[in-house]
Amino acid sequence: MPDHDRLHALDAVRAFALLAGIVLHATISFLPILSDMLGLEMDRSVSPIPQAIYYVIHIFRMATFYFIAGFFAHMVFHRKGFRAFFLDRAKRILVPLLVGWITIGPLIFLILIWGTKHISTETIPAQRLPQFDFPLFHLWFLYYLLMFYALVLFCRWCFVKFVDAEGRIRNRIDGWLRLLVKGYMAPLLLATPLAVCLYVTPNWNLWFGIPTPDFGLAPQIPALVGYGTALAFGWLVHRQTGLLQVWKGSWFLHLAFAVAATAICYRMVGSTASDQILAVSNSFKLIYAACYCLAIWNWVFAIVGTALRFFSGASRVQRYVSDSSYWLYLIHLPLVMALQVLMMQWNPHWSIKFISIIIIATALLLVSYHYLVRFTYVGEILNGRRRRRTRIPKSLSNHSTIEAVTAPLVTPSVTESQDSAVAQLSGVYKRYGKTVALDGINLQIPRGKLLAILGPNGAGKTTAISLMLGLLETDAGAVTVLGHSPHLIDTRRQIGVMMQEVTLSPELRARELIDLAASYYPTPLSVDKVMELTNTASLAKRCYGKLSGGQKRQIQLTMALVGRPKLLFLDEPTVGLDVKAREMMWRVVRKLLSEGISIVLTTHYLEEAEALADQVAVLAKGRLIALGSVNEVRSLVARKQIRCITRLSAEQIKHWSSVQNVRSVGQQLHITVIDAEDIVRRLLEEDANLKELEVSRAGLAEAFTEITKEVA
Repeated sequence: MPDHDRLHALDAVRAFALLAGIVLHATISFLPILSDMLGLEMDRSVSPIPQAIYYVIHIFRMATFYFIAGFFAHMVFHRKGFRAFFLDRAKRILVPLLVGWITIGPLIFLILIWGTKHISTETIPAQRLPQFDFPLFHLWFLYYLLMFYALVLFCRWCFVKFVDAEGRIRNRIDGWLRLLVKGYMAPLLLATPLAVCLYVTPNWNLWFGIPTPDFGLAPQIPALVGYGTALAFGWLVHRQTGLLQVWKGSWFLHLAFAVAATAICYRMVGSTASDQILAVSNSFKLIYAACYCLAIWNWVFAIVGTALRFFSGASRVQRYVSDSSYWLYLIHLPLVMALQVLMMQWNPHWSIKFISIIIIATALLLVSYHYLVRFTYVGEILNGRRRRRTRIPKSLSNHSTIEAVTAPLVTPSVTESQDSAVAQLSGVYKRYGKTVALDGINLQIPRGKLLAILGPNGAGKTTAISLMLGLLETDAGAVTVLGHSPHLIDTRRQIGVMMQEVTLSPELRARELIDLAASYYPTPLSVDKVMELTNTASLAKRCYGKLSGGQKRQIQLTMALVGRPKLLFLDEPTVGLDVKAREMMWRVVRKLLSEGISIVLTTHYLEEAEALADQVAVLAKGRLIALGSVNEVRSLVARKQIRCITRLSAEQIKHWSSVQNVRSVGQQLHITVIDAEDIVRRLLEEDANLKELEVSRAGLAEAFTEITKEVA
């Protein structure tokens, strides 16, 4: 998925589910039943342990994968829209399915034939070769993904179009889902449809759990029910991502239930895999189906919770493995099977061969990913974008050099310590291709203050803010927010954001949007209280799509505040507002500052920064060129403003020495000068009737123009 809004823990879960599939398939040659199904001989060295590994992994891996797939699908759909979602899924799911089937399928057939010849020189009987309807092998999961996406989008369209156009039922469903998850009843309810389906499935092989269409296109009803439930549940959970925190806190409890249910199932069904249908009573079958499905969902929640607890931080190694896992799983099966064939007749203990298969296969697959995929068009298809080979300048490897390059022209009169900074960029370097967006920047956001970040287009403002929001990753340097990584969910839940460009559901009422935003936070403000704070109570029942541009900005600010943020990002907050609405928003901002909330403001209205900011940071060409209070930044420019009414024309005055600029404002002339005394003296000499003479320091706008001009 794209970098923006990246959830590293869930990336890790998806990678774990895919890589667990490689381990699962590495057990094939040590399981008599699977070896026989594929037409291969069983390995010389056998043990019940590989069968137990296969059994446990088969319980959780695909349900976990489809839950994560549903979660990210909802994210992509609501971020990109239907058309872009359709094209994205076609590129990343349909293309790998077709290309993989054309290239990998024949390789698997060749290895199966080679494997039987490698073991025996006798003529291969026809019954020894596996019988296929339409072989999908391990790529069946892509086939099911496409079916699920089509079904979910169709059902959503019908539901929104004909049943719930205003979103009220969806809001109720969100509420029920919260109660279900927080009440720990989710595993039981989610397990019920699949348990019933497995129970009524004729000739169900209990040992293999959910049957999958490895060898045919005909959908398996249990797989549709079980994995479809997982994907739909993931889709709904993304509507209120705060629910993930429930599993983060209860990961060990779910793990204990998962292990216990798995042990009961394994004890009931026996430790030896068989293609024979066990002759069991209906009650036995029902109990086993219930335990098996409860094990599935407790494993899912345990894995997700564990990842959120221990793997939420940004890590280059974790990110690399996550990016590579899709490619590794797509192409691993022929390689794993070939290694199994080569090792079948060797004498070492099964554990040595099993581990060797996994290590050798993974190493070769990673090499192929790094050199054939990661920086190529294939990587763009699989990962959503093509990785660039980034070379960090040598100067950035030396911290003292970074300080020298990026030292601002002005530093605050009171040096801010790390403890007093609510967020900071330390030696951060970021580039897009050949374009340097940030060039070793050091910047701190003071606690309880408002920092205005100014700069011309392309200065690096958006990149700097995106890094602090956790929407991008650095090429070098570090970013901390509230003392932690900005990618952690706990960190994000303490941040409020009001972006310049926002797309919200036009059919929802303002109050419903604010209530939806509140559901993402553990202890939000009440909707009534936050609307009172922003003076938007009168807009509560109006549909968002019918609000004016200024009213929409007010609702967006309200949504940014409902979660009680400690750090608030305001991106051009007053664009499109009239004078009255702008003054109201300024009052809200000042009240937030009085309550100790830290604020980062980007604005093109320099008078806004002058009125609100405690500190001003000026960026240009990816570098911090000025940092300090408004007065300190203004003092960088030794210029003054002269205002007066005179009979002299602007054309006459602009040619005088030390005059920088002259403009007419009503009857007055506004003259920007370097040496004010000489110009005032000359004005008095040239015009004895000079009126309303006023001399003041240059404003922030003039200072900004001057210091950015010097860098350009």
